[in-house]
Amino acid sequence: FCLFLSFFSVFIWPVCSQAAGSIGVVDVAYILSKSQAAQNIQAQRQSVREAFLADISKTEQALRAEEKKILDQRGKISQEDYLKLRQVYEANLLELRKDAQQKKRALEEASNVAMNVLREELYVVVQEIANERGFELVISNKNVIAGEKSLDITKETLEIINKNLKEVPLKIEEVE
Repeated sequence: FCLFLSFFSVFIWPVCSQAAGSIGVVDVAYILSKSQAAQNIQAQRQSVREAFLADISKTEQALRAEEKKILDQRGKISQEDYLKLRQVYEANLLELRKDAQQKKRALEEASNVAMNVLREELYVVVQEIANERGFELVISNKNVIAGEKSLDITKETLEIINKNLKEVPLKIEEVE
């Protein structure tokens, strides 16, 4: 047994420790939420969303006023004229909903494109750190149950990303 232990410690242990030393760990979710670029994307997204909502709210108020006007005229105009006004109102309401959905979709697409730019930068930075440190593999911390803190490259990755990529502009396609 002692011979086995000495064999294990002399030949196997260095191989195990070398394999463990060639693995890095990064908290992808943390970087994708806490980096300056991610926070910038989120702030832009919120700002655009608020502008969209304000615009939609303004249009909704105008439509409610139009509906009230139509209802007030109901007894004063012919049934045929009332139905025409009602159809125009409903078409405007449908157009508002369609516009809101298109704007929401455009915002989502722009956000996804911006986040993909950040993910690409994350990949490049992690690859650079892996090459510098000689890591053969870098995994997400979601896949790690326990490990040496020195394998975690999240802080270093975040610092480099914050230096290289402070903001990513949202490019929202104009909705017609």
